[in-house]
Amino acid sequence: MKWSTMQPRERRTIVIGALVLLPGLLFVYGFRPYQAALSDARDQLATERMALAREKVAIATAQQNPQMQHIADSAMRAMQPRLFEGKDDVMASAELAAYIGDLARGARVWLQDAGTRPATAAGDGVRTLRVEIRAESDLLGTLMFLQALERGEKLVRVDRLDISKSARGDEKDAETLSIVATISGFAIGESPAPTGKPAPTRASSGGEVK
Repeated sequence: MKWSTMQPRERRTIVIGALVLLPGLLFVYGFRPYQAALSDARDQLATERMALAREKVAIATAQQNPQMQHIADSAMRAMQPRLFEGKDDVMASAELAAYIGDLARGARVWLQDAGTRPATAAGDGVRTLRVEIRAESDLLGTLMFLQALERGEKLVRVDRLDISKSARGDEKDAETLSIVATISGFAIGESPAPTGKPAPTRASSGGEVK
C-alpha cells in the first residue's frame, strides 16, 4: 500500500506509531552504543593514567636514589629463577601443577587430583597462579610435603590447607590423611589477553602412599 493511496486516518495512525517507536529506537541503537563506547574510553583512560603515574613514580625514585633501584633490580634477578616462566597463564599454571606433582612423589604423597585455576594479576607485571589439589598420605608424608613446598626451588604459597583423617578401603587397619589444598605460584611478564574464560585443567600423579 502506497502512502498516497492511504486514508487520512491510516496516515495518522502510522505517524503516531512512528513517533512512539522513534525514542526507543534512538535509545537502543544510538544512545546505548554511545554510552558503552564512552564508558570504555573512560576506563581505558583511567588505566593509562594509573600506569603513567606508576612510571613517573618509578622514574622519580630512580633519579632520587639510584642505589635503591639497583637493589630492586638485583633482587628481581635473584628471584627470577624461583618464578614460573610459561609463555601464558595456561602453560605457567601447568608448570606449577607439574612442580607440585614432583614434590608430592618425593614426599610419599599420593596426588589424586590437581586442577589449575585462572591466574590473577598481582601488580607490577606479576601474575598469581593457583592449583587446587586433593591428595592422601600419612602424617610423615604430609609433613615432608609441606616442608618441600616451603624449601623448594620455586616460590609457592599455601593459601588453603585442610587435613582430615581418612581410612583407605584397601587398607582398613591403616589410617591415612586426606589433604585438600590451594597452592599459589608466581610468574612475571605480560600474559596474552584471553579470548574466553579458560577451562580448568586437571593433572594427576601416580605416587603411592606408604
